[in-house]
Amino acid sequence: MTGELPGSARPFRRCMPLLAVSAVLAAGGAATRPFSWSATALVLVPVAVVSALAWRARPAQTLRTDRLRRGAVVWSALLVAALVWEVYAFARQPDWTRPSEQHPTLSTLLGPALEQWPLRFAGWLVWLAVGWWLVSR
Repeated sequence: MTGELPGSARPFRRCMPLLAVSAVLAAGGAATRPFSWSATALVLVPVAVVSALAWRARPAQTLRTDRLRRGAVVWSALLVAALVWEVYAFARQPDWTRPSEQHPTLSTLLGPALEQWPLRFAGWLVWLAVGWWLVSR
């Protein structure tokens, strides 16, 4: 026995710090009160860090085709529409620290499904995983 890890365990070992940070962040986020400033900060910090890392990374050149352009236009339009709705709904809320039924954001709509701590923790993990997947592709 040489004490070396098999080849498949090495990538997992490199991911351990990222998984640990994600678990701590998800636990902290699940423990905060929804719509509080601490919950907002726990959303903004990873978004800023991952956005900065994604901005610095140089993606490989992709062959630009008409199909790719059409797909980019459609997905960009959907993303812009969702962001405009979120910003409008959030800005129209009478109190930014409490959800509004008249102007629901995505967080307000998902609120009933994520009331219990284990589900909130799972929701944070899913949010972090999807965000990382989007940035790393």
